[in-house]
Amino acid sequence: MADATSVLLAGGGTAGHVNPLLAVADELRRRHPRGRFAVLGTAEGLEARLVPEQGYDLAVVPRVPLPRRPTVDWLRLPGRLRAAVRAAGDAIDEIDAQVVVGFGGYVATPAYLAARRRGIPVVVHEQNARPGLANRVGARWAAAVAVTFPGTALPGAQVTGLPLRTAVQELLTARASDPVATRRAGAEVLGLDPALATLLVTGGSLGAVSVNRAVAGAADALLATGAQVLHLTGRGKADEVRASLVGVPGAERYHVVEYLTAMDRALAVADVVVGRAGAGTVCELAALGIPAAYVPLPIGNGEQRLNAAGVVAAGGGILVEDRELTPAWVREHVAALLGSGDAASERARMGEAAAGVGVRDGAARVADLVEAQLPAHVRASAPPRPTTAAHTPAVADPGERGPVALSDLGRVHLVGVGGAGMSAVAPLLAARGLRVSGSDAHDGPALAGLRAAGVDVHVGHAASHVEGVDTLVVSSAVRSTNPEVVRARERGLPVLHRSEALAALMADRDAIAVAGAHGKTTTSGMVAAALVHAGTDPSFAIGGVVRATSGTLGGARHGEGPFVAEADESDGSFLAYEPLVAVVLNVEPDHLDHYGTQERFEAAFERFADRVRDGGLLVACADDPGAVRLVAAARARLAERGVAVRTYGTTPAADVHVGESRRTEDGRWQVVLTPGDEPPVTLHLQVAGAHNALDAAAAWCALRRVGVSSAAAAAGLDDFVGTGRRFEDRGTAGGVRVVDDYAHHPTEVAALLRAARQVADDGRVLALFQPHLYSRTRTFAREFGVAFDLADAVVVTDVYAAREDPDPSVTGALVADHVPTPGKAVFVADRTAAARAVAALARPGDLLLTVGAGDVTELAGVVLGELAALDGARTAPDGPTGQEPAPERGPQAPEHGSAAPGRPDGARP
Repeated sequence: MADATSVLLAGGGTAGHVNPLLAVADELRRRHPRGRFAVLGTAEGLEARLVPEQGYDLAVVPRVPLPRRPTVDWLRLPGRLRAAVRAAGDAIDEIDAQVVVGFGGYVATPAYLAARRRGIPVVVHEQNARPGLANRVGARWAAAVAVTFPGTALPGAQVTGLPLRTAVQELLTARASDPVATRRAGAEVLGLDPALATLLVTGGSLGAVSVNRAVAGAADALLATGAQVLHLTGRGKADEVRASLVGVPGAERYHVVEYLTAMDRALAVADVVVGRAGAGTVCELAALGIPAAYVPLPIGNGEQRLNAAGVVAAGGGILVEDRELTPAWVREHVAALLGSGDAASERARMGEAAAGVGVRDGAARVADLVEAQLPAHVRASAPPRPTTAAHTPAVADPGERGPVALSDLGRVHLVGVGGAGMSAVAPLLAARGLRVSGSDAHDGPALAGLRAAGVDVHVGHAASHVEGVDTLVVSSAVRSTNPEVVRARERGLPVLHRSEALAALMADRDAIAVAGAHGKTTTSGMVAAALVHAGTDPSFAIGGVVRATSGTLGGARHGEGPFVAEADESDGSFLAYEPLVAVVLNVEPDHLDHYGTQERFEAAFERFADRVRDGGLLVACADDPGAVRLVAAARARLAERGVAVRTYGTTPAADVHVGESRRTEDGRWQVVLTPGDEPPVTLHLQVAGAHNALDAAAAWCALRRVGVSSAAAAAGLDDFVGTGRRFEDRGTAGGVRVVDDYAHHPTEVAALLRAARQVADDGRVLALFQPHLYSRTRTFAREFGVAFDLADAVVVTDVYAAREDPDPSVTGALVADHVPTPGKAVFVADRTAAARAVAALARPGDLLLTVGAGDVTELAGVVLGELAALDGARTAPDGPTGQEPAPERGPQAPEHGSAAPGRPDGARP
């Protein structure tokens, strides 16, 4: 599945053209790592240095300025333009470009003309509010036109924002991850005090005398606020500013620098900016949420005033004409933003307003427009993109590199080794003879088992842990700022995603990869337990503890037979695998924080199906609309490679029909599978519910493909007891049974509650729910509410953050408020108080569920303890012996229901 992407990007002369060009080129290269990308520029412009430095081929064309009024240059224009168009055409032909992307400037016009002659689609990006002449020409026939600001007068314009420089993107990520450390690091480099409010003054790379004089003339008022100033004067302009500071109190806090290469360091510490209103400046400050006083250039066509208009109108900045910028104006308007108290509040308000109109993913939006013009087979190969820069993992897109050989890994170190997925991979690597170490922030229960398996485990993270290591392995929860990741990058080590290490372990085996928004762990566990029962000596890596009648099998096992893997779609990492059998349980939208849209989510599953080895099998659920669409889209091209498709479900159209699940006298759940090409088979499952019957059917299909007989597959599935945190019985107290479950998606919750209703008999079903991820809670609040209406009473606690940064606007109250039946649900922020609240609602005969993918599992013990205490009080000699339980009612919030939120600290480092 070679990636044949080929794009020519044209632009040059100034940073305003080159920086957006390189940002889009980097985004396209990230999506299409095997694609070919070249840049068309001049030998004199900034691109002559920056483009080769960033690893792109530069094709040179002669500069062809388009005269804005009749001059002698009009006579030379036709010949110059013909030569430039020929050179641009040669560059297009050299890489067989499928799309030409232009960013304006001298270079763009010949590129547009050459592309038009060849019938190649053109995408135009205009960075300024008032477009330049080259882009006005190119936009006439462009396939897509991207603009930075609303209102830019180009035909068919789509607002994408400005593609931000890589350094600014990295600053956004660092600030989202650890704003205090990021500010401290920037201040340290610049010799500033991170504790002080900081004013950044810049007139652009050349400086601006009017800005310099106005700000320096107000130095006394600025410094009197207790703030510090970083003033970038421009080359040769520093002496005048320094002279004006003589005798000014606090002048040691006024830092004068002619020019700063690492501008991102200054932006990391800036609280307020005074500067020009170039498109790049305005867009970067807005994206970073930094308030500014914008001073448009007094010459030109007025574009800088228009550039700043949007953010100023939103309240994120102040606009002042160059002629009005005086020391008095700075004293009145800028100094007022630098103090504490009201000044700090106003800075915060303006920063939020600026961020509200800022665009952080402009490069990705432009890349989307470019991809839309690529041939269909190339578009299909592109990985999905994240929609937010709030959290950048150490490995952005797992699986892009292609297969990694186990023999090439050397000594391996796993960051966050105590996590469910990582703790399954580490012992398998060790079992294959590799030297393995790992680290985790906490000494959790998994670490003892890892040490027993020969893994050298460290508690805490430190750069020294990767000395002597050959390969680093991380999960998506590990951030790029982790000290071990930083040190590995400095050493030039390969940094692999967990899925890539797992793919290396699976490469020489008949692998079964199980994917879907929910049900993966249970189905993977079923397949693994059945393979063990059948004597095939499997290997497996599953994000849960697999339990069989014979005992606990764990989450990882090394063997010589087939390999079973839970394939995580949440971050696209399942695209690293090339299994013999791919199982798709459902393609129900989830993880839209990563994919952005349902269409991209479903497209990822199509690519997953395409990863099945020639002659393999795709197993898909015929009851799930998304899986049905997947089969319809992929069946024909899979057949060309000899890949079979087998569907299962309750619908008559399924290849394997799944009958009704019913409870038998021995407490098991009987379900009949009717394959169209084999005799019916009856399963006697130990796990309840129609959803588990469907999962068992999927497992049966996979087992048959790897050579397990129908009868042996059925016997193995009957031997499966369950997996940890999947309807896991945690005990009974006061006549109330407590069950823990990992359900964290609305469909999972609904299936769980339906199964619980079957198990509870005449008792009520109560739930304690901890939402998982701010993004998921926000997206599916209504669906969660509808699902929890299936319970008799629900207590919702606060959100478990996992890999995300806190979002104060999202709490568990969103879910409680969307439960349709009035009084059925209540929000209790504090997790321990929530556990006590749900226990207080229970009475003998009830089934009480702790639900969620976070640390709600730890509350089962709290609930049991509270139930026991309540039962003791009820049956004590001086207590209300024999008193009937309170009448059935919805939950009531305790007095401390508004206590401080619980611990949203689930993200591993």
